[in-house]
Amino acid sequence: MKKFVIASHGTLAKGMRQTLELFVGNDLDITYMSAYIEGEKDIGEQINTYVSSLSHEDQVVVFTDMYGGSVNQKFTLAAEGYPQMFIVAGFNLPVMLEIIYGADTYTRENLQQFIEKGQEAMQLVEPKEKLEQNAPKNDNQLTTDLTEKEETKPLAANGIMPTTLRVDERLIHGQIAMVWSKALNLEGILVANDEVSQNDTQQMALKMAVPSGIKVLIRSVDEAGEILQDLRAPNKRLLVLVKTIKDAVRLAEQVPNMSYINIGNVGKAVTGEKETLTQFVMLTAEERQSLAELVAIYPETALQNVPSDKKELAQTFLEN
Repeated sequence: MKKFVIASHGTLAKGMRQTLELFVGNDLDITYMSAYIEGEKDIGEQINTYVSSLSHEDQVVVFTDMYGGSVNQKFTLAAEGYPQMFIVAGFNLPVMLEIIYGADTYTRENLQQFIEKGQEAMQLVEPKEKLEQNAPKNDNQLTTDLTEKEETKPLAANGIMPTTLRVDERLIHGQIAMVWSKALNLEGILVANDEVSQNDTQQMALKMAVPSGIKVLIRSVDEAGEILQDLRAPNKRLLVLVKTIKDAVRLAEQVPNMSYINIGNVGKAVTGEKETLTQFVMLTAEERQSLAELVAIYPETALQNVPSDKKELAQTFLEN
C-alpha cells in the first residue's frame, strides 16, 4: 500500500496539508508530523510509533524539509530495515505531486526522475516583456495534430472519444497541470473561451502552467467545437477547458460523444446570488438552468474537484 509522510521542523508540514488537499483530496494515506512544537509529541516518538505500524508490504515515501536536518536524520535511522521506505529531503509542492501521482510502485530510479521533473517547476518568472519576446512566433502546438491532413483512425467500438470536458473558471492552473494531466494521461489541452482566445497576454499566462510534453491550443468556443468534430480529434486524449457551464452546453450540443463531463471549479469569480452545491461549485440561477441542459445531453455529468474525489452526479443536485 502506498503511504506518505510529510515531516518538518515547526508547523511547515501541517501547513502544507490544506494546500496539498486542494490538489489530491483527502483520501490518500498521508501523515503530517511537526517537530519541536509545544503540545506535540517528541519527533522521535512520532516517528517510532509510525514506523512500528507499518507492514513490509507498505511502500512509504517520507518528505522532510531539510537534507541533513534533525528530522531527516531521525527518519534515516528509523528507516533501517524498511527497504520500501524512501526519504526525500527538501520537498516542494511540485515534487510531492510528481511523486504522489508518478507511479503505483516506487524505485530509487523513478523517484529520482520525479524529483528532477518537480525541480523544473522552480523557476525565476520573467517579466511580461521578456516572456513575449521569447514566446514561439506560431504557438499552435496542438493545431498540427488536430487540423493538418493525416490518415484518420476509426473511433473506439463504442463511438466515445477519449476527451474530457471540464468546467473550471481558472482554466489552466496548478490542479490541471500537476494532477488532471497525469490522471488523464493527456496528449493535449484545448482551452475554449471567447475572451481568452482574443487576449495574447492571458494566453501567455495560461501557457506558463502547461506541463512539458503536453500540447495546448486556445480557441473560441465555436472554434473548439469545430476542432472536436474533426475526424482526427477523437483519437487524441484531450482535456477541454471552459469557464462556465453555459459554454460547456455550447460544446456538448456540438460534440455528443465525449467520455466525461466534469464540473470542477465554478462560481467563485461570479457576483450575485448563488446556490452552493459543493465547496467548489456555486451556481447562479442561469448556470443551474445550464446544468440541467448539460445533464439532458450528458446524463453522467459529475461534480469532481480532483481525480481522487468521488464523482457526484450533477443530476442529484438538480433533484434537490
